[in-house]
Formats: sequence, structure tokens, C-alpha cells
Amino acid sequence: MDEATEKAPGAGRKPKRAMSDNLYAVLLITPASIIILFFALFPLLYAINLSLRHVDLTSAVGIGPYVGLENFRFALNDKFFWQAARRTIIFAIGAVTSEMVLGIAIAFLLNQLKWFQGIVRSLLILPLAAAPAAVGLVWRYMYHPDFGVYNGIMSMLGLPERNWLGDVDLVMPSVIVFDIWQWTPFVALIVLAGLQSLPKEPFEAAELDGASTWQVLRRLTFPMLAPVLTLVFVLRTIDAIRLYDAIVSLTHGGPGTATETLTYYLYRLGMKFFRLDQASAISLLFLYVTIIFTAVALRSMMRAQAERARRA
Repeated sequence: MDEATEKAPGAGRKPKRAMSDNLYAVLLITPASIIILFFALFPLLYAINLSLRHVDLTSAVGIGPYVGLENFRFALNDKFFWQAARRTIIFAIGAVTSEMVLGIAIAFLLNQLKWFQGIVRSLLILPLAAAPAAVGLVWRYMYHPDFGVYNGIMSMLGLPERNWLGDVDLVMPSVIVFDIWQWTPFVALIVLAGLQSLPKEPFEAAELDGASTWQVLRRLTFPMLAPVLTLVFVLRTIDAIRLYDAIVSLTHGGPGTATETLTYYLYRLGMKFFRLDQASAISLLFLYVTIIFTAVALRSMMRAQAERARRA
């Protein structure tokens, strides 16, 4: 037995020391952390540095000395900033509200569909898969006053043709319609996934109790879908207030400044007038408001989830 033990494979070797869970976790998140540090944290710190300096790339000074909060004072007193903020809010309210209503309705219709649901979902992904700039150029030609599709339809119906992107009263609704077409499928697909993940037992019990469709929607469906709807609403609102691709491809902020949103105003101020200090200050204020909005919305969602779990 002793000889067999001595000749057994691996006998006398020291056991390998297993890697700890903490070290393994650190190794996993290190590449992502480096990418985030380089592409997110460093630009943020650089923007904070520029916002506290006098930076005018059109002058010989370039990046000048520190001026404290002067750029933030300029931003809060800049009428063009507030006008761009107002247009951004108008666009976000119009686009996100329409996308939520239409997306929820489409999701409920698709949830009742028994045939070709996979094909329909694949078709809904197409607007999301296309590049926003390329699709924006297509829609720009569709809105063209001379040979656009929409004016062709208006002419067929005997209605007066419109200059969709050249009329101050029509240009913002036209951009909103484009955004609704592109992002309503996103809302519909996320809500559809939430509907299909709901447990069936409460709905079967409500059907046995004789509950009406409205009672099921009000007491079961929408309360159980509230986290999904809140998350989709937050994501779409954040994406809407940083709208840029559609403005560049459709209107370039025009006519005049009728569609100049905050992101396009930041581009014009920083990249055309080369006032990176003022643009950085406005972008940081923009970031601060977005973080506050997201925190409030998600906090209310988490609080509702905690109360629902406590009742259960």
C-alpha cells in the first residue's frame, strides 16, 4: 500500500491555490473599468476643467485662466440657452407621450396576436436598426415641398401642399413625427416583453371572479407593468432631451432657430463659435438636470416596488 501510494499520480504535489472571488471579480471588471475611465470619466473631468476657465479658441489665448463660476452665470442668463431648453422640453413631451401611448397600444395588440408574432416583431426592429442620420436624410426628402411623399399624398387628397421643414409652425411637429416613427417600436417591444413575463395565475383568478377588462387592466396589468413602463419612460425621456441626429439630418436647427434643441445649441456654441468654456458649463447643467430627473423617477419606482413587496 505504501509503494502504491508513493507511485500514485499527483502524490506529493502541493495543491494549487484557488483564485479568490474578489480577485476574480476585479479581473472581470478591470477591462470595462478602463474603458469607462478613458471614454467617460476623463472627458467629464476635462469638461469640468474647461467650464471653470476662459476658453476661446478664436483668440490667441486659447485655454485661459480660471474664472470660477462665470461660465455657469453666463449659461443661466443666456436667453438662447433657455429658448433651446424650452424647445427641447416641448419636443420631449410631444414625442415621449405619443411614443408611450402608441407603444403600449401596439404591445397589447401584439400580445393578443396568435400568428406571425415573430415576423411582426422583426419588422418593428427595422426602424431601430437603421442609422438615424441615414433615415433622417430619407425623411428629409419625404418632407420635400416639391417632390416629397407627403405633399404627393396631400395633392391626391385635394389638400394644400405644405413646406413641412420650412414652416415655423410645422417643423417641430414634423421632427416629432419622425421620432415617433423611429422609437415607438422600442417602447412596443419592451412593453411586449413585460406583458409576456407577467404571471398568468392572477389573471386566471380575475377571470373566474368575473372581473371586467377595465378592472383587470387597472388592478392587475398596469400595476404589475409599472416598473417596465417607468424604465421605458425614463430611457426615452433621456434620449429625447439629447436629440441631435434628427435635427442635423432634417433641419440643422432651422428654419431660424425653430428646432434648435439643447444639444444642437451646444454644438453650435462649442464647435462653430469655439466657446468651449460656455458649452461645457451648459452641458454640465444639462447633465445635472438629467441625473436629478432620473434619480427622482427611479426612486419613485423603487419605492413603489418596496411597498408592493411589503404588502405581499
